[in-house]
Formats: sequence, structure tokens, C-alpha cells
Amino acid sequence: MRIFSEIYGCYYNIIYRLLSDYGKITDKEITEIIREKGYGESMLFLLPKLKDDVWEFFGEARPNPVIPLTSYQKSWLKTILMDKRINLFLEQEEVQGLVEQLSEVEPIFRQEDLCYSDIFLDGDDYSDDKYREFFRTVVEAIRKNEVLDIEYNPIPSKRVRHYFIPCRLEYSIKNDCIRIYGVEEKSEKKLYQINLGKVVMVKATGRYISRDKRPDVDRLLEREYMKEPVTVLIKTERNALERAMLQFANYRKNTSRYVEKRDDDFDGTTKEIYKCEIFYGQGNETELLINILSFGPMVKVIGSERFLKQLKERLKKQRYRSA
Repeated sequence: MRIFSEIYGCYYNIIYRLLSDYGKITDKEITEIIREKGYGESMLFLLPKLKDDVWEFFGEARPNPVIPLTSYQKSWLKTILMDKRINLFLEQEEVQGLVEQLSEVEPIFRQEDLCYSDIFLDGDDYSDDKYREFFRTVVEAIRKNEVLDIEYNPIPSKRVRHYFIPCRLEYSIKNDCIRIYGVEEKSEKKLYQINLGKVVMVKATGRYISRDKRPDVDRLLEREYMKEPVTVLIKTERNALERAMLQFANYRKNTSRYVEKRDDDFDGTTKEIYKCEIFYGQGNETELLINILSFGPMVKVIGSERFLKQLKERLKKQRYRSA
């Protein structure tokens, strides 16, 4: 399968950008895009020809740029269309039409080729019409900075309804669900985390906030961070480091090579080890704990004391249940 091709290279992408994004292009705009997208020598080779319009790109007979998909891109698109979450972004008719157009294309992999572990089985129903409607309403509200009327069940016996300003959507691999981050319209000091699967009603209010008043999610999240991060040591065996970086991608963290080696570090070997500090909110503590435990002997927790205590208590409970 051919992945790389000259027509998908740097200069072709520069020309595509120039023809796609601009009506009347100026010399200054051409220079800025070449400097941003090109190489050091591009200013010498490409810039004079474009400024003088040697290839007649910017005249009245301006060409309509079209870059066809490669076989690899088609295979990737076919793979994405087989994912159950694609229904959130496309209508069923659109998915079916694309699948028919790609009927001769083999996907890179199929869903049945994947083996999931450490994931809850009661994840969100991405094919549910109400769920898809709620998802799209929230996405549109985030784009437009619109206030939403949201009602949800944090627990089965409780129902909450507020006017929220949605700020961010997050997918949880562990819970196989989508979460909404948002603040109340009247009080923007507390950040709420709502599982979209527990939402029972979403209504657009037609009220909007200005971009400069949009809540800073990262700053609000930092307020909820525990005072001391979890510090773990990660081996590089079995791709543990790569898997850990993917598993903890939604957390703020600091990762560095761990050069100090002692006899009590794992099994006392001298294999490469990395140190990672993971910053988390109290509401995510249980999920983070389960994620870390799923790595088994590949990851060792060395702090904080509070998190270590929680981890030991959970291991004791598991041992008691299995006894």
C-alpha cells in the first residue's frame, strides 16, 4: 500500500492552501504562507515564481484545486466509518453512502480485530437518536458560546437541572463515555463534569456569551487538582511507556527519564525507566487508580502518600474478595 507520494508533498500543499483560502492573493500573504509551510530554500525557489505568477495560478482562469485521496487515506476512512461513534458526526444515510463508495476498499483493520481490556461494558449508546441529538446540540453550543438548559441524573435517584455554559467535551476510554465540562450561567466558579449518557434533556436557550467571557476550563480544572500529583515509575518493556502516555493523555503531566536506580526500583534491573507526575482532580481519582493498576508490574507508584494509601486499600479489598 503506497503511503507517500510526491503530489502530497510540501510544495503541492502550499499551492493547494494558496488556491483554496484566498480570492485575491497578495505578495505578503504568499510570503507568509511559504515561510510557514515551506523549507528554508522555498523562499528562493518557490516565492519568485508565485509572485510573478509564472504558472498562471492567480489569474481569471484560476484552477480549482483538487487533491485526490490516496489508497491509504481511503482505507483509513473506511476504518473510521466502521467505528460505532461515527454516528455522532454523520447521518446514517451519509455513512451508508460513503461505505458504498468505498465498497472496493479494504479497511486497515476491522472492529472485531480489536480486543479491549479494562473498559466498562455499560458504555454510552452512540447509536441512540436522543444521544446523538444531545451531542450535536452541545457541540453547536460550544462553537457558538451558547447557554444550554441541561437536565441529567448524576445518580439514578437524583435529577439536576441548570443553565450551563458547555466548554469542552471529553471521551473516557475507561468508561467508554463522553463527558461535558461546563459551568453554571449564574456562577462560573465551579466546573461541572456531566456524563452525556446521563443527560435526559438538552435545550438551546438562544442566549450567548462573548468569547472574552468564555470560562477558562484549564484554569478551573487546576483548582480541582490535588495538591500533590501522583508520581509513578514506568518501564519501557511491553510498550508500557507508549501505552501509559496514551492512557493518561487527558491528564496534565510531567514525564522525564528516571536516572536514579536503586535495588528497590521494581526488580532491581538497570533497564530504562521513566518518571511521570500526573495531576488530577479528586473526581477522577478512582478512574486514575484503576488505570494505573491495569499496568501491573510495568508501573510503580512512589507518591503521593494519599494516593498510595488509596491504592493499598483497593488492593486489600481485591485480595479479600478473591480469597
